[in-house]
Amino acid sequence: MRGWIYLMMRILRIRSSDYSLSAGFAAGVAVSFTPLIGLHFVLGIALAWLIRGNMIMSMIGTAVGNPWTFPLIWALIYAVGTSVLGRSPGDTDVTTLSYELLLNSPGEVMVSMFTGGLIMGGVFGVISFLLGYVFAGRIRMKLLSIKRNRMKKMVLKRAQHG
Repeated sequence: MRGWIYLMMRILRIRSSDYSLSAGFAAGVAVSFTPLIGLHFVLGIALAWLIRGNMIMSMIGTAVGNPWTFPLIWALIYAVGTSVLGRSPGDTDVTTLSYELLLNSPGEVMVSMFTGGLIMGGVFGVISFLLGYVFAGRIRMKLLSIKRNRMKKMVLKRAQHG
């Protein structure tokens, strides 16, 4: 637990604007909704660079896509993609999304997944940006308050001893 707290404090001390931190994280979250496993870091960094977001935060944001969430993400983006494109899943039920399905009809499945991924990545990217922007400012202000209090205590301590 101590390691996670240390990591969080290091992230919060990154010298970037609230916009940059939030935009970087949102870029990572957004690319996590693409079916391009293995390219999420690269895509997240590229998107963060384009929108002037923090690239380190984009890599952290890609953690939204992980072995526990990928099945849910893929089912969601496939369902959204087929719905938006007006396709019927037919024999390809969302619950049976598998590598075998991908090999049997790669074009249809990938187009649906990319379409759904772009839509849902945009939605979750915007949500994570807004939440990150609000909380980054609040957390940064809290850290500044803690830092000021520590400095005051140090000054008082020195004044008492000096």
